[in-house]
Amino acid sequence: MTIDTIIIYSLSFILLVLSFIKNKQKTKKALIKAKNTFIKLMPVLLPLFLFIGIILTLITPEFISQTMGEESGIFGYIIGLFLGSITFMSPFVAYPLGSDLIAQGASVPIVAGFLVTLMSVGLVYFAMESKMFNKKVAIYRNIVSFIGAILVILVVMLVGV
Repeated sequence: MTIDTIIIYSLSFILLVLSFIKNKQKTKKALIKAKNTFIKLMPVLLPLFLFIGIILTLITPEFISQTMGEESGIFGYIIGLFLGSITFMSPFVAYPLGSDLIAQGASVPIVAGFLVTLMSVGLVYFAMESKMFNKKVAIYRNIVSFIGAILVILVVMLVGV
């Protein structure tokens, strides 16, 4: 367990205790509501976690850097946007991965697009997002996020990083 995880769990526990001290009924009600929401989302979350695990074992950093190198052309941009859209990683893993990809020869604009879609486009979460909000909102949010990723690529290309 990392220090970040320990800090987050400790802070959550302290805040839970403070909430319980302040108002026992509201805290119990909130915990019951959280448990029920968690149970309701489990049929969507379990396959999602399984899918993410499979994707992360199949798509290695070496594969990504080979397909997103400077010489990959438009194909590299398409691959970067696509892989970012269907993959999910924690920012604590994604940003060092982006740094490693650049160090291994991947193009900075392609990595920027990959990271933006990785963080904002949620095709992996589409089923859950559709269930929680609605399908139309999920589609619009993903389209706007994808367009935003393309804009980030263009800005990075113009800046010449």
